[in-house]
Parts: sequence; structure tokens; C-alpha cells
Amino acid sequence: MLRIRSVPFVLFSLLVYMAAVSIYCYQHYQHNYQSRLAQVDQKLLDAAQAVPYLLGENYHSGIQGAQHISRSRYLELAKNLSDYAKKLQIQYLYSMVLVDGKVHFTSSSYTEDDLLKGQLSYFYDYYPEATEANKAAFASTSPVFEQSQDQFGEFRSVLVPMTSPDGTVYLVGADMALADVKLWLVQSLIEAISSSAVFFALALLLALCYAALLRYNLTTDPQSGCRNGLALEEHLRKRRFPQCQLAIVQVNNLEEISHLYGTSLAEQAMQNFIHRLSGQTGDAFSIYRLAFEKLAIRRVRAVPDQSLHDLLTQLDFNEAVLEDPYLIFTVTLGIAQGDALSVLENATLAVNTARLQQQPLLVYSDSLLALKQHLHTNIKMAREVREAIGHEQVVPYFQPVVHISTGEVYQYECLARILRSDGSILTPDQFLSIINRSYMDAELTKMMFIKSASQFAQAKVSWSMNITSRDLLDDDLQQFFLDYLAHYPEPQRVCFELAEAGVQPQLDRCKAAIKALQQAGAKVVLDDFGSASGIGLADLLQLQVDGLKLDGSLTELISHDQDVQLFIEHISSFARQTHLLLIAEMVESKQALDMLERSGIRYAQGYYFGPAAPVPLRSHEQDL
Repeated sequence: MLRIRSVPFVLFSLLVYMAAVSIYCYQHYQHNYQSRLAQVDQKLLDAAQAVPYLLGENYHSGIQGAQHISRSRYLELAKNLSDYAKKLQIQYLYSMVLVDGKVHFTSSSYTEDDLLKGQLSYFYDYYPEATEANKAAFASTSPVFEQSQDQFGEFRSVLVPMTSPDGTVYLVGADMALADVKLWLVQSLIEAISSSAVFFALALLLALCYAALLRYNLTTDPQSGCRNGLALEEHLRKRRFPQCQLAIVQVNNLEEISHLYGTSLAEQAMQNFIHRLSGQTGDAFSIYRLAFEKLAIRRVRAVPDQSLHDLLTQLDFNEAVLEDPYLIFTVTLGIAQGDALSVLENATLAVNTARLQQQPLLVYSDSLLALKQHLHTNIKMAREVREAIGHEQVVPYFQPVVHISTGEVYQYECLARILRSDGSILTPDQFLSIINRSYMDAELTKMMFIKSASQFAQAKVSWSMNITSRDLLDDDLQQFFLDYLAHYPEPQRVCFELAEAGVQPQLDRCKAAIKALQQAGAKVVLDDFGSASGIGLADLLQLQVDGLKLDGSLTELISHDQDVQLFIEHISSFARQTHLLLIAEMVESKQALDMLERSGIRYAQGYYFGPAAPVPLRSHEQDL
């Protein structure tokens, strides 16, 4: 959901915005300052270059000889300069000469303040505040700009060297008070801040509108217009009441209707169903579309009225949702009441359990608590298994396959174990189903193969490991086996025990994969033979495996079931005639071993000979 829950994030966003505005205002100020300064300099230059025309062409001729003009003429020219300066909105226009290293005014405008204070410059007045830039300008060939400060304030000035007809060098200049420039820049900065604030407000408004639209799209089912699962989770988080009532409605046959009549008609039927439910439940309940075929009904008002369970049991779900074609929904209901943080999980567990048990309605109760804990355990176990594979905590344990008559070890079966951080061991019955459902089979198989192959690389004894049909038909895993066997010493000592389950539906592909492994030198034995999955003798001949491993349930029954004994004798005879290796597993007693031997079985494996151990034991230990 689009929710900002973190105060530091809000503060960080505000700081970023303030920094962006500050950078924008600074750049705006610098740009305007340089632009305004260029305008000021051009205005000052134009004004200064007009001074010779206002004074007259011969005004500075002979001035080095201290030429004097009448006071009235000087004041007349000063007024002309002042009027022109006022028109251009600058402070001063003037001219200067350099005599004996000292700067003297030869003309100057004045302001009204100067008149009031009696601060008028007169012809040939000495200018003690002249800067080095003033003096250097007399030798310059181009205008000189400077910023200076004197008793009258801070000014931007331009000094332009000129030459009178008689060769006298003089300067014409113009001054503008920087206070006016700064005032204009401050006003410009205020405008920039105002415009950025307006822009931010518009951007914020646009962002809020977009967020609202995005929020609506994220929390609304586009087909039915109902609120969806995200909206339900948010509403549960914002619960008003400590106890919530929630029901999950699963339409069992909607997928079938979609396949038979098309998605659009199935969707139309679902919308009719939702509309009818909405009218029957009233304003006290809200309906959510969690998935294509799944709805949720939540109680939103705490009123002394019937419970959600009573309401749903009174509804008639056998009413047609479409007349043409005539369609009726079959539904499963799961209801839960409790804390808002767990009620959705409990209702989902209730509806899933109801479907498995083929019940129309199931209310979550303490009886489902054990199942819920089991699911949480599976989640924890899946995480632990994933980490174990990632950290290579999968280790092989070894159980011997023994020649019954001699007691010699024929080969070792490598069985996967997970070594936990506390030193305990997880066996396959604890993690194998999670491995399969999480599609981590290939990683587990590859790791087991590498570790087992390394254990027996220099030994003179055969070894085997379990694979499934999914492993066998995995192209990447198959190529890994073939590449490894191509460089493995004596690959004929390697045996793959292929689980019978899943082979029958893909017999041809399995046959090709088995042949590839055999051509690489390895053997393939069909594991769990005789189990309920049922590979027939004709299929067995087609697979062309190297041997069979009897399912352990047959070994357990051989001591007290004559039919099982006859079946094993039949398989033993078949194996001898077709030159197939035959191994009986799960041998736990001397009685079972003797009966297997009398039935023609030559090799056996089980707790009678010893459990799986972290290192190979019994015979051939010296070679390992």
C-alpha cells in the first residue's frame, strides 16, 4: 500500500525538498544577478560614453593648463549631466583628469540630496578617494568596471578613457548605487521562491492525485469494481474493534466454467454472484475480491444483529448465477472470528481445510490450531533447508548393501542428511517433501552427487544415490551428470536409484535419459519396485534398467504374508532370467533375511546390517 509510516522518511523528504528549493533559488539568484549586472554595465557604459557630447567636444582641451570655465557654465553643464543621469536612473555622471598622479573631477552630475547637503563637485576638484582602478583606467584602452564604496555608499562604476582634440587624456564615468540592484535581486529572489512554492504545490497536488488514482487501482478489482485483497489487509490493520468476523467464499467450479464457456462469461457470472451477495449481506458487511474465484466477506459494523456464520448459513447458494447458459456455483465457505491480525490467515486455513475435507462450510476453531502450527513449522523448515543448501550443510550418510550369502559389502547407498547448526541431524522424512514442493530437488541432488563422488573417488567399491524422475528429466542436471562421469575414475561404480513414482507417465523420455547415463558408464536401478505406482514387467523391459530395488513394504510383509513371498519369488526369478540386479531394502530381522535368501534374493540392505552412518563401515574400510 502507498503509506508513509516513517517519520524519518518524511523529514528526509522535506530536507530534500528544501535543498532542491535552495539550489534552485541560488541558481536563479546567480543567473539574475549576472544578467542584471550585465544590464547595469551596459547602461553605465552607454551613459558614460554620452558625457563628451553633453560637455562639448573641446571641454577638456587645454585642461592640463588649469583651464577655467565660469561657475555658471559649470553648473549648467552639471545640470545637463544630472538630468541625463536621472533620466537613465543612475546616480552620477562625471569626467576626471590625472595631474601629477592625482585624480581631479572636471565635471559631475549631482542629486537632490547633494543639493540639500551642499555637496557639489566643482571644476578641477581633487578626488582623494580615487582608487587604483581609477588611476589605471587612464592608461587603459577599454572601459574599466569596478565596485567600490565611499562615503556616499556602494557603487558599480565604469571608467572610459577619452582623448580631447588637443590630446588631453581624460576619463568619463558613470556610477549606479548597488542598493537598487540588490533591491531588484531581492524582489527577483522572492518571485523565484514564490514560483517554486507554486510549482511545488502543483507538483504535490498532482502527486496526491496520482497517488490516489494509483491507490484506487491497487486496491480495486478491475473486473468487478470490488475492493481487493490489498484493501482487505489495510482495513484489517485499521480495525476499530478487537474482534473481527471474516469469511472466505471459494467458488469451486469457476475455473471449469471459464474453460468450458470462456473467461468473459465466467466473469459475468461472478459479477452477478457478487451483486447478489452484496444485496443479501447489506451495509453491515463488505465484500472483497481476493482472486478470480475467491471472495471475502468482512463485518464492518458492530450492531446487535445476526453473526456472519448465521447469515451465510441462511443464504441460498444454489440459485442460478446465469440463465443462459444456466449456471449454478458450488461454493466452499471458511469462517473465522478473532484478532484482526490473524483472522484472514485463519479464514483461509478454514476454507482450504473445508475443500480438502469436502465440507461446504468450516469455522476456524482450536481443532485447526495444530494444522496452523504445522504450516508455520513447514515455513520455518523451508527456510532452514534453503539456508542449509546455500551453506552446503547437506551431507551424505552411507548404508551398506550386503551380499546375503557372504556378508560382504556390495555397494553403499548415499542418503542425504542436513547438519543443523546445533549439531542435530535432519533425515529425509523431515525435509524431503519440502525440498520437492520448493523445487530445490536439483540443488540437493547435485550437492549429494558431488560429495558422494568425492568420498568414493579413490575407493574400489560401488556407490549409489537416489534420484527422482524430475531429476532424471532435468536437462541441466542430466548434462551435469554426463560431464562429471566423463572425468570420473571407474564410472561403472556409480549407480543411480531411480524412484519408480513419476516414471510411467513419461516412459519414453525416461528411457532415453537412462540410456544416456548408461552410455556414460553408470548403472540405473529402479527403486521402490512393487509399490502402488505400478511399473509393469512390459514397461520394465522397455526401460532397460540395470536392476531393481524391492519396495520396503514388501520386505516387511514377507515374514507373514505368503502372497508377498510368492510375488518376491516371482520377481527374483524374473530378475535372474533377465540378468537384473535385485536388492531388498528395509531388512530388519534375521527371519526376514532368511526368507529373502530362500526366495532367491542375493543382496539386502537395512537396519539389520546397520543404520546409515556418516562414514562407510564394514568391509572395504581399508580402501576408503
